Amino acid sequence: MSAATPSEQATPNPARYELCLLTGASGFIGGRLARRLTEEGYAVRCLVRPSSDTTALEQLPVELVSGDLTDAQSLARAVADCRYVFHSGALVSDWALKDEIIKINVTGTRALLEAAADASVERFVHFSTTDVYGYPDARATDESYLSTRFRNWYAQTKLLAEAEVRRIQAERALRTVILRPATVYGPGSVEVVREIARAIRKRNMLLIDKGRAIAGLCFVENVIDAALLALRTDAALGEAFNLSDGLSVTWRQFTDDLADGLHCPHVRLSMPYTLANGLGFTLEHGYRLLRRATQLSTPPLLSRQAVQVLGKNHDFSNRKAREMLRWEPRVGYEDGLEQTLAWLRSSELASA
Repeated sequence: MSAATPSEQATPNPARYELCLLTGASGFIGGRLARRLTEEGYAVRCLVRPSSDTTALEQLPVELVSGDLTDAQSLARAVADCRYVFHSGALVSDWALKDEIIKINVTGTRALLEAAADASVERFVHFSTTDVYGYPDARATDESYLSTRFRNWYAQTKLLAEAEVRRIQAERALRTVILRPATVYGPGSVEVVREIARAIRKRNMLLIDKGRAIAGLCFVENVIDAALLALRTDAALGEAFNLSDGLSVTWRQFTDDLADGLHCPHVRLSMPYTLANGLGFTLEHGYRLLRRATQLSTPPLLSRQAVQVLGKNHDFSNRKAREMLRWEPRVGYEDGLEQTLAWLRSSELASA
């Protein structure tokens, strides 16, 4: 028996064509969410920066408004008349300067929350990440886990952003839900899956500790299902939810499956965790110094965040989402992998 769709899992909102504001809509998860919201009958307004690639969004019946998380006036205009806000915009970087990451992920989130409260938004769904746990390398980590140590600024700023969500919820009575996706994959995953596929093709993909760590995969459409349930489920208010498909798939298996689907050799390069982490630390700091001096824009070959993602078990319990949201990962691994491979093959042909 196939899993129920979001509309079957919870009582759908009877009022259709309600206006949602979406940040991060030009990104991987945000773009898929924009499409699904329009398919579900919601009116969608997307906050986009002047520099954003809006090609895909222009094919959808959405309203594009220019602005960013650092401009309070643009946020006030963006949330006007909106009933719901989905906040998936963030600076995802393992080597950006500390002040840059804080400015977007913490200060920007605070500004959007304040604007939403001022506009009497009915519900604010915040996309966080399981990185807020600080890569505990444990089994079935649930939402009660509190990290005491962080090894990169991105993870720490996402936890600080969650604190802002809770603060505004308490002080301004803003109704909020926090979603913590693990490793999201699927068609359109340019910064993760496509980069891994390119490295596999070039035979320079590097695994950590032979790829034994659990990857914590969650197919993108399953994440979107959870986001819609978070919008419609009253029990979700004030809660945080891990989003993982609950698979035991390791990075070795995932890269092997990608390689097989792309007719490439399996990944052979591997590095011990301790050595890779030390090298990542050195490269990060070197690239930051170069960036300050030369405006370097290319990322380092290796970073601590990449090492932690590839080298630590990302095994997160999804029990709370299943019980409170009545969420089930609708797309299984075989189907999700095939959809991802089909996209990678078409992308390869398009760029040939």
